[in-house]
Amino acid sequence: MEQVMMGRRWGAVVLAGALMLAAAAGAAPVQLEVRAEGPDGAEGDAVSWSAVPLDLPEEANVLDAMVMTEAPVQGPWRVALEPGRYLFSGFTPVELYEAEVEVTAGMAEIVVPVLEIAGGVALRCAEARCDFADAATGLRVTLPQGWAVDQPYFADLGDGVLAEEISTVFFEDVEGDGGAVWFLNPLDWISDETGPCRAVAQGVLCTFDESPAAEAAFAVIAPTLQRVAP
Repeated sequence: MEQVMMGRRWGAVVLAGALMLAAAAGAAPVQLEVRAEGPDGAEGDAVSWSAVPLDLPEEANVLDAMVMTEAPVQGPWRVALEPGRYLFSGFTPVELYEAEVEVTAGMAEIVVPVLEIAGGVALRCAEARCDFADAATGLRVTLPQGWAVDQPYFADLGDGVLAEEISTVFFEDVEGDGGAVWFLNPLDWISDETGPCRAVAQGVLCTFDESPAAEAAFAVIAPTLQRVAP
C-alpha cells in the first residue's frame, strides 16, 4: 500500500510540475495516456517511461526538462505535457519502446511501439565462440555460445545527424522472454535508473539485470569489442 501511495504522490508531483511548466510557457497542458504496444499488439509488463522535449534551447538542461516515472507503470502512463515534439521511451525487462511524437491540443492517447533495431539479427552463435565482424560499421566482437547480436548501426540523433559511437544489442538467444541482454551505447538510457552501465573500449554496455548469464557473456564480449576502419 505504501508503494502505491508513493506512486500516486509521485504522479501528482509530475502532473503538477508539467502543469506549472505549461502555465509558464502560456500553453494549455495536454492530458495524455501513453501506452506501450507489444509485437502482438497487446500491452505487456509494467513500463518505465520518459518523455524528452526535442525543441529545447541549446542552453537547456535535458535531464531537468525530462518527465519520467519513478517506478514502472502497469497500464497507461497518465501525464500532462505542454504541446511540442517529444521522444517517448519505455523500458521493461524484455522490451524497448520508442516513438517521436508531436503533442498537440486535443490529443488524448499515444501508443508507443516496440523499438525496431535496423537490420535485425546479424549472427547467432552456435559454437563455443563466434567471431563477428561488421563491414559497414567496423565493429568486431566475439560472442559466447547461445548468444546473438543485432545488426550494428549508428544511431540517428535527429536532423540527419548520426552518433559517432556504434550501437547494437547482444542477447541470450533463448525462446520466450527473460534472456540476458547487453546494449551497446543505447540512446535515452539513464544509468542506475533504467539499469547499470559499464564502460568498455567502444563506449558503454548496459543491461537491465546483472544476472549470472549476463556476467558470463560480458566476460567474453567486453574485452573483444573492437572497431576497425570499414
